[in-house]
Formats: sequence, C-alpha cells, structure tokens
Amino acid sequence: MIVKAPARICLFGDHQDYLELPVIACAIDKYITVEGKPNCSNFLNFFLLDLKKKFSVDLNDELNNIKKGDHIRHVIKTLKKNSYDINKGYDIKIYSEIFINAGISSSSALTVALLKFFCETFSNRKISNVDLAELAYQSEVIEQGGSGGRMDQYSISLGKTIFLQTGENYSFDRLKSPFNNFIVANSSVKKQTDFLLKNLKAKTLNSINKLRGLNPLFDISKVKISELDYYSEILEKSSFTYFEAAVLNHHITLLAYKELKKTNPDLLKLGKLMNEHHDILKNKLSITVPKIDFMIETARKHGAYGTKIIGSGGGGSILILSEKLHHKKIINELSKIGVNEIIKANESSGILSL
Repeated sequence: MIVKAPARICLFGDHQDYLELPVIACAIDKYITVEGKPNCSNFLNFFLLDLKKKFSVDLNDELNNIKKGDHIRHVIKTLKKNSYDINKGYDIKIYSEIFINAGISSSSALTVALLKFFCETFSNRKISNVDLAELAYQSEVIEQGGSGGRMDQYSISLGKTIFLQTGENYSFDRLKSPFNNFIVANSSVKKQTDFLLKNLKAKTLNSINKLRGLNPLFDISKVKISELDYYSEILEKSSFTYFEAAVLNHHITLLAYKELKKTNPDLLKLGKLMNEHHDILKNKLSITVPKIDFMIETARKHGAYGTKIIGSGGGGSILILSEKLHHKKIINELSKIGVNEIIKANESSGILSL
C-alpha cells in the first residue's frame, strides 16, 4: 500500500492558529510518500530513504518516554490510544519531495501519511479526513506538547485551499482558489520551529491574559483596529507589539477571506494583503532573517505581486505569487543570490492512497 500526503503553505494567518484565530492555508502538490508491505514478523521496519536511515519498532513496545520530535513512534502510540490494533509487522519506506525544516509542514505531512497508512492497513473502519486531521493534531500537539494549532493537520488532511476557524468550535470553509503555479523558495537557513512558536505564543498570550484579567469576556477576535490606541495605553510596549500584530494579521486574514469568496477575486489586492501580512511578521514579530529579507526584496523587485515568509520563521521558505510570465525571471534572480531549492507548485486535492 502507498499513501501520499501533501505539503502545505499558509497564505494568510501565520502565528494565528495557536491563538484560536482563523487561517487560510493551501495544500500543494509536493508529497511525502509512505509505502509498506507485510514482513511476517513482530517488527515495523522503517526505511527513511532520503536520510539514509533505518530503524525498527517492536509491536510489543509500550512506547513510554518517546522523545519529542519522534513523529513515527508518536503516531503509533496515538493509534494505540485510539484502539487501533497494530498487530502485524511491516517494512515501510518513507521518501519525500517536501523541503525538510523549511516551513511547509514536512513533519505534519509525515504524521498524516503514516496515520492514513496505519488506519487503512489495520482497521476496517473508514476514517474521514476530519477525523484523520484530529488524530494528527493529537499526535503532534497534544501528545508531544507542540505549540502550534490545527492549521497544518487540517490543511494537509482536507486538501485544496481552506479558511479554517481554529478555536474550540473549529470549522472550515473550502475556497475556490484563484492561485496557480506558486513559487516556493527555500532559504536553507535552518530554524527552531518549536522554540519560535513557544516564544511568540507565550508573549502574545501574556498580553491577552492580562486583558482577560481586566475583562473575563475579552475576545481578541472582536478587537477592531480603531481600538488599538486604547489597548496601547493598557499594555506595556513590549507586550503590545505582539498583541497588535495578532489583531492586524487577523484583520488581514478576514479581508483576504472576503476577497477569496468573490466570483473573481482581485489577485493584485490579495498580493498587497500578503505583502502587508509579511511586513507585520517581519517588523513586529521579527521572525525573518537577512537571507529571507533579501529573497523577499528580490522577488518583489522582479514581478511578484505577493510574497511572504511561510511558517514559524527564523529561516525556512518564502511563498511567491506572480503572473506566469514573471516566473522565469524571479527564479533566475533568486538563483543568482544563492537560493538553490526552488519549486513551482499547484494546489493539491489532498491525500492519495494507491
């Protein structure tokens, strides 16, 4: 059996899902593949082809004290907790065309692909894509104490482009995306995803919790931009910066959602909103690095109508929206400044089982 799970890009709403604010995300047609066959043993043998590594998991292992970041063992543990009986040995090959540690959710794609593989292999129960996303969220965030929200697991499991409400009463709206032929360029600057997410989440929640201390009914999703001056008088300057970024990015995400719901969305307007979103991530959350800044500047200079950093920041990749006629020029100019990993990608319909 073969399962493929796509990468994802966040179009609008970076650093919003862990605040239970909405995001707009898109699955793209670059995949991680899980391919397995039974081996008549009591072991799951994993072959990580891209990393040239292999290891085995004993079916009788109780899987205690699993290290954070060991997504494969956490998937198995999550399935056992949910009454899936993994009772036969398999040889499982894993290989990918997704950049690793680059902001396009390679770890979540691995988690979703493995869950889908095991669910279909070891159960007669048909699992919905929403239930699959929740299992992935459980494995990555709840079991491992991750700092993210539901964006990665849902966008990968559901496929295509979605507007995702990430709060307790989470829901999603499928969008007909006007985008095609994204350019994704990897800076190759390695990032510390969990550290960045924890740090920014803590600082933003600190400001929100202070306001809830003054008003238990405070809801950041209801804050208007016109009210920011009022909140700047209540919060300390260092704390207000993160609060302001959350409010502004929430506003931008809602404007983008409104535009994407139109019959003929204005791509130039969406590109402008994307640029505004990136500039907040850069100037208020400080999640870019010099190479990312140079890549963004280069892409904008040579025809991009929208560019932004993708993911937690501190390195990773950028997303570029432009007309096709500018693609070759943008890619050539990025190559000139030392960007070696550049892909063109389209919207993906989601998980594939072959």
